[in-house]
This record gives sequence, C-alpha cells and structure tokens, in this order.
Amino acid sequence: MKRSIVAALAAAAAPLTLAQSPEDPAVIVTATRFPDSVLAAPVGVTVITSEDIRNSTATSVAEVLNKLGGVHTRINFLGTPDLPIDLRGFGVTGDQNSLVLLNGQRISENELAAARLTGIPLNAIERIEIVRGSGSVLYGGGTTGGTINIITAAPAPTPARTTLYGALGSDATRDLRVGHISAGETSGLALYANAYESDNFRRNNHATQENLTGEWRLTGPSGSIALRAGGERQRSRLPGARTETELATDPRGTSTPNDYANLDGWSTSLAAQYQIGDLTLAADAGYRSREVQFFSDFGGGTTAFSDTNTQVWSASPRLRWSGALLGQQNLFVLGVDYSDWSYQLRSAADPQGIAAPTTVENSGQVHQALYFQNHTHVTDTLRLTIGARRERMVNSIDVPVSLTVVPPKSEVTVLPATELALRYQFLTAWAAYARSGKSFRVANVDENRCFSAPCNTLLPQTSRDNEVGFLYRRDDSSFRASYFDIDLKNEIHFNALTSTNINLSPTRRRGAEIESATRLGRQADLALRYGVTDARFREGTYRGVDVAGNEVPLVPRQRASLLLGWRFDEATRLIFADYYVGGQRYDNDQANRFRKMPSYSITDIKLSHRRGSAVFGLGINNLFDKLYYSYAIVNDPTAPTTFNAYPERRRSLMATVELTL
Repeated sequence: MKRSIVAALAAAAAPLTLAQSPEDPAVIVTATRFPDSVLAAPVGVTVITSEDIRNSTATSVAEVLNKLGGVHTRINFLGTPDLPIDLRGFGVTGDQNSLVLLNGQRISENELAAARLTGIPLNAIERIEIVRGSGSVLYGGGTTGGTINIITAAPAPTPARTTLYGALGSDATRDLRVGHISAGETSGLALYANAYESDNFRRNNHATQENLTGEWRLTGPSGSIALRAGGERQRSRLPGARTETELATDPRGTSTPNDYANLDGWSTSLAAQYQIGDLTLAADAGYRSREVQFFSDFGGGTTAFSDTNTQVWSASPRLRWSGALLGQQNLFVLGVDYSDWSYQLRSAADPQGIAAPTTVENSGQVHQALYFQNHTHVTDTLRLTIGARRERMVNSIDVPVSLTVVPPKSEVTVLPATELALRYQFLTAWAAYARSGKSFRVANVDENRCFSAPCNTLLPQTSRDNEVGFLYRRDDSSFRASYFDIDLKNEIHFNALTSTNINLSPTRRRGAEIESATRLGRQADLALRYGVTDARFREGTYRGVDVAGNEVPLVPRQRASLLLGWRFDEATRLIFADYYVGGQRYDNDQANRFRKMPSYSITDIKLSHRRGSAVFGLGINNLFDKLYYSYAIVNDPTAPTTFNAYPERRRSLMATVELTL
C-alpha cells in the first residue's frame, strides 16, 4: 500500500514544476458557510466549474461528481437514475455518511435513498465544491465522509443571455435544456429547464426526468436577497437484478417487466445576506416536498405498492465577524440550524388499494443546533481553526395501521461535534494541514423501521476523525495529498448475518487521496487522481461469524482516474478520460467468504468544436464496450455460491449542440 501511494504521489506531482502563475483567487463557501478564498480554507477543497462540466463527458450531476470530482458512485439497485455516492469508503451507507447541499441547503434524504441529483439541471450549475472529511460542526450529522455543495448560477449584472442545448444518443436518449439569465444593477432573474428521456441499457428501464428551477435576486450596496424555486417529475421503469448466468447470457434482460417508480417534488427557499462593517449577517429558509411511488410485481399474483410523502422545513441564520483579535487577523462564525422533517409511508397490494392501505407509518425528526467556528491567524503563515456544535434531535415514530402492533415512540438525543485544524503556508503556493474532530450520524427512518415490539431505536453513530495533508495551488496547477483515519463506534449498518439494521462493533476507515491538475503548455491540460481506502471491521461476532479484520463490502480498495484535454486550436477540443475502480467485496459479504467483485477500467472520449455562438460535441462513453457492474449482492451471507448484479451501460454515443443567444 505504501509503495503504491508513493508511486502515485510522484506521478501526480511531476507536472507541478511547470506552474509559474499567481495564486488562484477562487471563492468558495462550503468550508465556512460564507464566501471565502479557497486559499484560506483549513482543508483542501475540490472545485468543479461550469466550464469543467461543459468540457466533460458527463451527462448527469452524479457523473460529474464521479468523473470530475473523484466521488465514488455506483448504479442504483432500484434502477432509478439517482446514483448513490460514497466519500471515504462507507459502502452501501455512503449516502448516509456523505452530505449533499444545494446552495448550502441540505438535500440528502433522511431515508435509505440517494440525494435527488437528477432534480438539478446541469446547465444551472455554476460550480460544485467537494470538502472531504467531517463537516459535522458546520452541517450536522451524516457528514463523516464529506460534504458536497452544488451551487447554481445566480443572475449577475451582465447582458441578457439565453442558452439552448440538445442531445441525441444511444438507447433512444434525448436531452433538452434551456437557460436564461437577465440582470440589471440591482435585480436579476435566472431560469433553467430540462427534459431528459432514455430507454437506457436494460429492458424495462425507460426513464424520463423533467426539471424547472428559477432564482430572483435583489442586490444592494450592503447585501442581497434571493428567492429560489424548483420542481421536478421523474418516471422510471425498474429492470431488477441479473443472476450470474443471466449477466453472461442476457445482460440487457429484465426479470421485473412490470416494476416502476414515480417521483414528483418541488422546493422553494429564501436566502439573504447583509454587511454591517466587519459583521456579515446571513440566513436561509427553505421548504421541500416529495412524493415517491413504487410498484413491484413478484409474480404469482403477488404485488406490492408504496406511496411515500416527505416534507422538510429548514432555517439557518448565522453571522460572521472578521477583524483583529489580540493583534491577529480573526474570523468567527456563529450559527443556528433548524429542520423539521416529516414522513408518511402508505402500503398496499396495488395502486387501487392505497385508499385503504394495509400499513401507514408516520415518522418525523426535528433538529435544533447551535455551532461556532473560529479561524485565527496565529502568525502570517499559521492558521488555527476550532469549532464545536451541539445538536438536539427529536425522533418520533407512529404506525397507526399495521398487520402487527407497533407502539408509538418519541426519543430525544443530544450530540456534540468538534474540530481542531492547523494550516501552515510555506513557500508561495504550498501549504500543510492537520485536523482532528468528532462527528456523528443518527439512524434514518428506514434503518429504524420496526415490525413488532419492543422497537428499540438504533444508537447514534459516532467517530473520531483525523487527517493530514499537503496542498499546492497556482493559477494553472493544483495538487492535494492527504491521509485520513476514521475510527467509528456504533456504526449504523445492515448486517446480512443478522438480517437487521444494527450498531456494529468498532469499525475503521483509513486511506490516502492524491489529486493533481495542471496545464501542459498552451494546448493540453492533465488531471490525475488516485485513492486507496482500507475499510474494516475492527471487531465483532455475529451469529457465530467473527468479522474482526474483515473488509467492509462495496468499498473499492483502489480508485484512479486520468483526464487529458487537448486543444487543436481555439475552437476545437478533445477530452480523453480513463477511470479505474479496483476490487471490492460483494454486498452482504461481511463474512468475506466470497471472491471479490472484478475491477474495471472505463474509457471515455469527447470532441467539441465551437463555431460562432454554437458548440457542437460528440462523445463516446465506455469506448471499449466493456461489460461490467458496480453493484452486486451475494445469494447467501454465510455460504455464498453466486451473486445477482446490475450491469452498467455498454458503449454509448452522444451528439450535442449548445447555442448561446
């Protein structure tokens, strides 16, 4: 492991000797919840710009995170277009340990479901910020792996602009996007819409997605206020898994020709910021609603239908003071977070029976938190960050209609989070950092679901998080190398050996991450990424199986990527990308008694050409037409003999045109 890290570090660092430009003045918000220089962040931040997205082969937000941000994704085993994400090796619970924000507001679900990334039009994104490692002080639970903040383009005082985008591709894929921005000196409007449709690689996997988002912004000499709203509609057919034999003989087939999922949702939010001397006041308030329906046909006349309604109210007032304290530059952030999440699940045999459901489950979580974060320049080159959070959660469950008696329950939990970080700037563009903290996660509604008394809820998951790293940044080059160690207690996990969601005995995540990007002269640019993750059970015996030292399923030990861009001239650009995912344990193989999932390497290319106000593109994903899968599950957790898998899309082409008016 050490030899591979050193080799990758040397390869990634090699192009950095070419950098001679001034420091990058990019502004980020995720590291402090206020606009700040990326150079002042206590840890490394990955920033993906709208230009990066346009130049890439990615066709969705999840693909952007994977291909440009180094975030591990895998196919959604439900068959819907929203891909699960994983930062720092949490496997099947990656979504519950990696927080996704939209304009600073949480959109990660309080369920065993992926964040609704397909509800965000790609053409609406200004940039994406990825902060790896715990963000519990600023953002609360479920951030042990990291935080992803997707920031949409705000109307700025520039001439009105309209963009039209169209794409046609393999598997009857069609994608239409429209965007418009118009703004004056004090007010502006931004509108984005898209309609996506595809048959996808599998049979019974037709999917449609329609989105509409908008922002109105009023700006004054000392502050701004923005009103945002959006709606989405998704219809997906669900193809189900393939057996090991079917994967080899009929990977496109389906064993669930009647299964489907429907989703409708909308959201609105209000964001304001005001400057008073050295004090900045800010606040966000939001509401989002979502309805999801699933239908499953198990054959033999047995079917199941569920209808889920979710509503979330949130508010987050905060302040920042920046000035001198004891003769040193200081930045202090203080804030309050409030959210009220309500959930209702109704189940019946079919859609017609939902008016008289066989099960009704009502759940809720109310979160109230107070936090602070303080950044002090101890010297001109040394910066100290300390922070703490206290969060109070009220969790309630009521099952008024059920085939069994489930008593109502309400519990109160209070949890702390802390952080301590040092960043030392040396030379002109290099910095070293170290940080340590405590983070937490509470069980979601699916993990706490109970079918009979006594219905004890799961304990909160807690962790001690440590990280050290080096950073380099110039205008045309950047580099980050880090080592992390996460020790967890009471990790929340579905244990196939007990067929229940449980609190595990102690577990650990350790690993190293390296990423580098640089320009190679005037024509080329290169980005390299490498990560190695060791995710293990530290101890524990379940149903007679000792898992101490075993690998956690669905965590690739190694991941790497290479992106090479070549400009033939000012108008024509070629992108070559290769992504490698190493071997990993199959889902439900906590006993580590089955072989590993095979590694895979996928190659994409894209050629784009600008002519006047139009940009034409032709991309090929999975250039070498490889049959592979990113999610699979063994048939038996104690004596596995085979597996079921969800094959990924084979070679696909996409022709695009974008017109700016």
